[in-house]
Amino acid sequence: MVDIHEQKTFDFITEENDIVLVNKLDHPLVKAIDKQMDGLLQNNFDKPFTTVHTLGKMVAKKLHIVNKTDLEKPDKREEIYKQIAKLKGDLCVLIDTFEINDYLEIVQDLSEHILTNNYVFNTFKNDKKTDDKNFYYYGETAIYRNVLKGYVYGEMMNKCRDLVNTPYNHLNAIDLANYAKALETYDNVTVTIYDKKQIEDMNMGSYLGVNKGSSDEPRLIFIEYKGSTTKEPVALVGKGVMYDTGGYSIKTSTGMPGMKVDMAGAAAVISAIEAIAKLKLDAHVMSIVAATDNRIGDGAIVPDDILTAANGKTIEIISTDAEGRLTLADAVWFAQQQGAKKVIDVATLTGSMVRALGKEYTGAFTNDNEFLQELMDASNKTKEPLWEMPINKGYHKLLESKFADMKNTGGPLAGASTAAAFIENFIDEDTKWIHLDIAGTASNKANEGTGVMVKTFTELFDN
Repeated sequence: MVDIHEQKTFDFITEENDIVLVNKLDHPLVKAIDKQMDGLLQNNFDKPFTTVHTLGKMVAKKLHIVNKTDLEKPDKREEIYKQIAKLKGDLCVLIDTFEINDYLEIVQDLSEHILTNNYVFNTFKNDKKTDDKNFYYYGETAIYRNVLKGYVYGEMMNKCRDLVNTPYNHLNAIDLANYAKALETYDNVTVTIYDKKQIEDMNMGSYLGVNKGSSDEPRLIFIEYKGSTTKEPVALVGKGVMYDTGGYSIKTSTGMPGMKVDMAGAAAVISAIEAIAKLKLDAHVMSIVAATDNRIGDGAIVPDDILTAANGKTIEIISTDAEGRLTLADAVWFAQQQGAKKVIDVATLTGSMVRALGKEYTGAFTNDNEFLQELMDASNKTKEPLWEMPINKGYHKLLESKFADMKNTGGPLAGASTAAAFIENFIDEDTKWIHLDIAGTASNKANEGTGVMVKTFTELFDN
């Protein structure tokens, strides 16, 4: 376990823990340590991060020295954060010595990286090797909120990664609903779970169509955080396909492994609202997940079937492997029924998005540029870049069906844009809407969850 604490007092002579500091020679505490170490800190270190032994000149055995020149360069900081995060044992971090431009951002990012760089998913290993670490932050109490915020970001990103990395036989729709229900322990949070019968009563035929091949029931998850009584609610809708075989449009033997990641959108909106609640933000947020798996079984939908969504629109099934948008159709409708006039859906939706942007950017589609700019401003702060993608009537035309109001796929061209256009069919004209396709950014090259969008969603409401 890795933890971060606020340290109220500090004496560099008697401090037992190793010390992390910046060689900022005009800082009074750095001057005193430098004098105790016979001018060592005045050396021109040629590396961003250096460890030196104190050789008995103080109780702490090591000093871990951050090069101030490198810390002032944003492109060097991540390397420094990683070096600090991988240190072993207990450490005292002198946060006042990090006080340069972007001071608050630096201490926040450092705390986040301490958590995320020490992440290990070993739930199902008998040999659970983990290093317990404690970081003690000594310095100005006023900036400790940024330390805490970074810690919460890292902690919730790691929780999101845990959800994404957990296999289906240990995390189905009911399991996820139970996990979400536990968030009611936070102030201002209510969680409502709808079972299959209740979902049927809401006529969510699009969502239920995906579940028809499953032996496990679906669960509609509705989490509401009311940290403000004056602000209008914003809905975060996450794709919650707990495992995707493709259904009868079955995936290949190489395309199916890793499909536990297909609920990364759900994990992101659940983890984000927990972060928002933990930070007690002045916001009104809803997180909504239409959770199910997509499998082959008795009663499973097949191509040519026609489903009726909760808003009454009919959908011709072309591919059962285009199932995420079917669940999102009813989920975004539900969000609007709860009073949300701003809706963001997030989904590992299309391979087209991966081919277009790779793993560097999340694709963003919108019907309101001002709303998207707000989210982009948040994503720029959290370094989770978005790239706006096109959506217009031409993409809607590709979804036209001879037999229903629309098809669930638009053919081989512009797959990410036609998927977004499909979801837009379920957005009211007066609703501001953003669709995020995280198919590339939700996992790394090893197919492990990244926790993408958790901190961006949280940052959106921290104003």
